[in-house]
Amino acid sequence: MLAQLKFVCEDAGIWYQLPLRVKQHICSAEHSFKNQRRQLEIEHQAIHSALHHLGCRWVYLKGAAYQMLELPCFFGRLMNDIDILVDEQELPRVEAALNEHGWTHKKLTDYDEQFYREWSQEIPPLRHFERQTELDVHFNILPKKLNSAPKAELLLEQAQSLNDGSHAASLSPAALLIHSAIHLFYESEYHKGIRDLFDIHLLIKQFGKDDHFWSQLIELQQQLGNASSTFYALHFSQWLFESDVPDKVNQFYQAFKPNALIWAFTNPAFYYVFTSMYPPHNHSGHFKSTSTLYLRGHFKRLPFYKLIPHLAKKLIIKLKPNKDSENPLEQ
Repeated sequence: MLAQLKFVCEDAGIWYQLPLRVKQHICSAEHSFKNQRRQLEIEHQAIHSALHHLGCRWVYLKGAAYQMLELPCFFGRLMNDIDILVDEQELPRVEAALNEHGWTHKKLTDYDEQFYREWSQEIPPLRHFERQTELDVHFNILPKKLNSAPKAELLLEQAQSLNDGSHAASLSPAALLIHSAIHLFYESEYHKGIRDLFDIHLLIKQFGKDDHFWSQLIELQQQLGNASSTFYALHFSQWLFESDVPDKVNQFYQAFKPNALIWAFTNPAFYYVFTSMYPPHNHSGHFKSTSTLYLRGHFKRLPFYKLIPHLAKKLIIKLKPNKDSENPLEQ
């Protein structure tokens, strides 16, 4: 998040008041962001070259979407990999085309390979053999076997073309916010939690001045479900960043607040990971908070009958020497 400080400081009118060494440190991170932005454009053209003959649309998600949309408030926001969403029926053709253009699957155990194919919302991660860039190809934003998984066709209906001559698109503003909320509040590990919550605040700041955005948000939420995730997102964004959310929107989402027992466990745990997650600020509640959210995230992503044997299998694999594995629950 370091590079994002420049935009935040400029927006607050204090950039030129900062000490020189502080500005140099931030500008160094800004160069990393600009380099990543150039690399994303290279990957965008490569994806276009691989998929244009298929005639299918791909939708950028999360960090890649924010960069491709060139939203000013997301200047400096780094990403770990590129995430795209495609129609599940197109997956075999998309995967084959990407393989032909240099993207190959990262090394997985046989168990993880099968798990991705049967229980995940994406195919196993891809990495380009020359550029070493990582690409995650999704067909939904939650595992398809979950009852809470939104209908992928509704998400694809929210795709808006980038208008650059390719078949690339991004989600609508309302869908961007809902996806960001689901992504964050279905997580089990929160070392990047504050960055993802800041994303939600920035989306509200970018689009929230338009009443139509909020109307679309509620309408789309009623179609996609998972309103409890957006409740959490709006609640904590307002609490930490003082995001400007209309009263009528808060009233709508108040109906999706968790019951008193769940709230008693999750509210302080989220409070902790959004404020005290980094080692210098850890206190006695660290283990309790992170463990609570770790278990919560896993139970939300897998039914109990699948979760217990899955965790046991992963533990056995982890204990075996020289086994490189990728945990799809942590994607």
